Amino acid sequence: MEGDKKDIMFRFFWVYAIILLGFLFVIGRIAYIQIVEGSFWKKLAEERFVELRPVKAKRGSIYSVDSDSGELLMVATDVPKYDVYIDLGYTYVIDHKTKQKKRERVIPDSIYKRDMPLLCESMAKLFYGQKDAKTKNEYREYLNKFRRMEKGNRYVSLQKNITLEQWEKFRKFPLISKEKVRKSKSTGKIVHSGKFFLTNYINVVERNVRYYPYYPMARRTIGVPVSGCDTCYDGIDGYYSKFLAGETGVRKEKKINPGIWIPVDDNEQIKAIDGQDIVTTIDVRLQELAENSLRKCLDSNDAQSGCVILMEVKTGYVRAIASLQKNKDGEYAENSNIAISSYFEPGSTFKAISAMLYLDKGFIDSSSIVPTFDKRFPGAKTNIRDVGKINHGSVSFARAMEMSSNVGLSQVVYDNYISKNKRMQFGKDLMDYFYYDRLNMDIKIEEPKPYINQKGTSVDDILRLSFGYVTATTPMQLLTFYNGIANNGVMVKPMFVSHVLKDGQTVKTFKPIVIKEKMCKQETLAIVQDILKRVVENGTGRRLSKTSYGIAGKTGTAEIGYSKKGIVALQHRASFAGYFPTEDPQYSCIVVVSEPQKNATHGGDLAAPVFRDLSDRVVGTRITYKQKSSSLQKQAPTYNKGNVENYNKFCQNLGLKNNKIESNWNPNKDIKTIPNVLGMTIRDAKYLLEKQGLIVTFEGKGKVVSQSLISGSSFRKGNKIHLNLN
Repeated sequence: MEGDKKDIMFRFFWVYAIILLGFLFVIGRIAYIQIVEGSFWKKLAEERFVELRPVKAKRGSIYSVDSDSGELLMVATDVPKYDVYIDLGYTYVIDHKTKQKKRERVIPDSIYKRDMPLLCESMAKLFYGQKDAKTKNEYREYLNKFRRMEKGNRYVSLQKNITLEQWEKFRKFPLISKEKVRKSKSTGKIVHSGKFFLTNYINVVERNVRYYPYYPMARRTIGVPVSGCDTCYDGIDGYYSKFLAGETGVRKEKKINPGIWIPVDDNEQIKAIDGQDIVTTIDVRLQELAENSLRKCLDSNDAQSGCVILMEVKTGYVRAIASLQKNKDGEYAENSNIAISSYFEPGSTFKAISAMLYLDKGFIDSSSIVPTFDKRFPGAKTNIRDVGKINHGSVSFARAMEMSSNVGLSQVVYDNYISKNKRMQFGKDLMDYFYYDRLNMDIKIEEPKPYINQKGTSVDDILRLSFGYVTATTPMQLLTFYNGIANNGVMVKPMFVSHVLKDGQTVKTFKPIVIKEKMCKQETLAIVQDILKRVVENGTGRRLSKTSYGIAGKTGTAEIGYSKKGIVALQHRASFAGYFPTEDPQYSCIVVVSEPQKNATHGGDLAAPVFRDLSDRVVGTRITYKQKSSSLQKQAPTYNKGNVENYNKFCQNLGLKNNKIESNWNPNKDIKTIPNVLGMTIRDAKYLLEKQGLIVTFEGKGKVVSQSLISGSSFRKGNKIHLNLN
C-alpha cells in the first residue's frame, strides 16, 4: 500500500515537472521572441501592413490664353478628392487597475449615439443629388449595420469622391472633427476658436483627379484619361506628359482594408515634385464659337458628323478645332477627333493641289481653254460630269476652277498623263506638292497617313484623282496645304502648345516648325492664290464674298461611295478650305460636314456659314488694320462698325480730320441682308439692326460675340434677332 503511494507520488512529480518545464519553455520562448526576435517580428508585421508606396505627383495644368483679355484660362487641372473611412470597430487598451488588455469601442457608445444622427443628417444635405448620396435614414442604417458587426473590417467607407468645396464643410461635421476650445479665465465660459482638428475615428485618403472646367469643350483635343490606366491620357495632355506628370514620391503607408492604404505620417520619404504647366494654342472663345456653329449646322441639316479647324497662318498654331458626331439619341458629341484621326476622299477641295501641279509643270496657264459640263474620255467607262444643269462650254482654266469643273480638271490630266507609262507618275507628282505623310503633331491621337491608290491606273481612276477621288487625307492634312498657300508657299506644322510654365514663368517655348520651305514656284503660287480669291468672288464660294476683309478658298462636294454610284444610295460630304483676310492672310480654316440628310449638300452652301461665323468673329476681335498717319496730325479714332452719323459728328466736334465713312452698313443705304454686328457695342448694333426694321433682343455685357441670324442672309421687316454679348 505504502509502495503504491510512493509510486503515485513519483508519477505525479514527473507530470508536474514536465508541466513546469513546458510552462518554463513557453515563458522562455515568449521572452526570446520579445527580446531576441522582437525586431524581426515587428519588421515582418510592418512588411505585411506597412509599405513604402509611391506618391503620385500633382499633374500640371493646361491653360488657354484668353486673347480678349490676355489672361490665362485653365482648361485642365488636378483637383483633390477625398475618400473618408470611419472606424466602427473595437480596439484594445490596457486597464490601469488590472494592468490587463481589454476590448472597447473606438467610438464610445455615448459619443456615437449623440453625434451619429447629426452626422447622417448633415451628410444627407451636403451630398443631396449626387449619384452615391443617401438619405439621413439610409446613412444611419448603413453605419449601424457595420457597428453591430463583431468581426470584419474596422474601417468602413463613409463617403468617397468628396470635392474640396464639400470637404471644407464635411471636415467640421460631428464625429469627423472636434473644435479647439478653451475656458475663459475671466468669465469661466467656453470660448470657441473656430479651428477644427480631425478625430482619431476617421482616416482620410486624399487623391488628385483630372478636372476640366470647360468640359466637354475640345475634350478629344485637350485629352481625357485612358480607360484602365490611371496615368495615361490622350490628346495634348497625353503628348506632354513628360512636362505635366512631375516626379513620383515615396512614403510609408498602412493597409487598413483590402486595397485601402493610408499615410502613416504626413512626411514623405521622397517628396513628389509637381508637374509643370503648359499653355495650349486653343482659344477658348473661338473654340466655343466653332463648336456652337458646327453643332447648329449639323443639327439644321441632319448631318452625321462634321469638323472645323482654325489655324494661325504664320505659326501653325491651332486656335480652334471641333469634331462632332451624331449619337444614337440624336445628340452631337465629340466622341473622336475626326479632324485629325479620320481621313476621307476630299473631292473638289483637292483641285487646288492638282491646279498647283498643272501650273507649276507648265501644262497650262490660267487662261488655257478647257471643256466643261459632261464628257466621255477615250478609254473611260463612265462620263465625267460637272454639278449643275447649265452647259458653259469651253472656258479658261481659271474659270473652270471657279465653277469647280470636274471635266476641266480631267482634261489636263488626260492630256499629260493618260498614256500607260505615265499614269503612275501623276500620283508621284502630286506627292511633290501635297505632304503625303503624317504630320506627327504634338497631340496624342493616332493620325492616318494620307494615300493615293497607286494600283488605280485605269483611265477612270486617273481622271477621278484629279478632282479628289482615289485619294484620302484628313481635314488637318488638307488644311495644312491651304495654310501653306496663305503663308506665301511656306508649309508649317500645326501646333497645339506654345510654351511650358513653371511657377508661372516660361521655361520653354515651342517655335513654328517648317515642313516645306517652298511649295512651288512663286509665279505659280500667285496664280493659285488669285484663283482661290476668284472662287469666292465669282464661283462656288460666292456665299462668302460679301465681306469687308476678303476670303479665299475652295469648296468641295464629294460623293461618299463614288465608285458604287448607281449601285447604292449616295451620301455627300461638303467642305470648304481657305484663308482670310486675302490681302494679308492671318488665319486658315477648313469645315467638313458629312452625310447631310436635308437642305444643302454642297460645300458652298453647307460648310461656308460655319467658316463665315469664325472669320467674322476673328476679324472683328483679333485682327486690326493700321493706317499710316503723320505723328504731328491729330487723327480720328479707328472706326470699326456702328452708327456712322454719330461717328462723323464726333470727329467734327473735336476737330479731327477723317474721311467721311461710306459703308455697306450706312443706314442711308438700302440694306437687304442681315448685317454683321460681331464686335460692336450693343448701342451700335441695336442702332444698325433696328434701322433695318429688325426687333433686337440681347443678353450679356460687352461686345456682340454671336447673332442668331446669319450675316448676309435675307430677312423681312419685323423679324427678331438675338445678340449675345461678352
